[in-house]
Amino acid sequence: MRSQSRRMGQIVEDLLMLSRLETRQELPEEPVAMAPLLATLMKEAKALSHGRHDIELDADDNADLLGSTHELHSAFSNLVSNAVRYTPTEGRIQVSWKRTSEGARFSVTDSGHGIPANHLARLTERFYRVSSSRSRDSGGTGLGLSIVKHVLNRHQARLQIESEPGHGSTFSCVFNAARVLKPGQVLA
Repeated sequence: MRSQSRRMGQIVEDLLMLSRLETRQELPEEPVAMAPLLATLMKEAKALSHGRHDIELDADDNADLLGSTHELHSAFSNLVSNAVRYTPTEGRIQVSWKRTSEGARFSVTDSGHGIPANHLARLTERFYRVSSSRSRDSGGTGLGLSIVKHVLNRHQARLQIESEPGHGSTFSCVFNAARVLKPGQVLA
């Protein structure tokens, strides 16, 4: 009963987050310091993993974003926690934050089971599950990637998914240059 009540609580929390994302008109235009956000994400990933995975971070220190720290944390955290939940013990998870020619990219790559191509287009639908038994066992609500999609839409960014069964997955949040602050840039 306790685990089911926790699961229901998480579903309600995720539904409320989606509702807030859909009804908010204005996106806060605040500087999002990526170094502390990435440090928090790594701490959360390692706590969720309990040492069962090799989790690494590869990050540019000079690429911060413009947007909502709270929303971006939620989106990135969903991707990282999914990687931990769906990667078998002793698997590898690589978190990456890089400035690119088009802006910047946050990526989470895992050595998990991978996802068949016929499921990729539907992954961001509410409650969509590739494998309902595996999702339930991992504690997922089926709303995480929908939250990611909504947060990225609000930040004029897009989600890119690459996966191959048996070879893991990479989920990338691609931000355009207008969202990436230049080193030392201060907002007026």
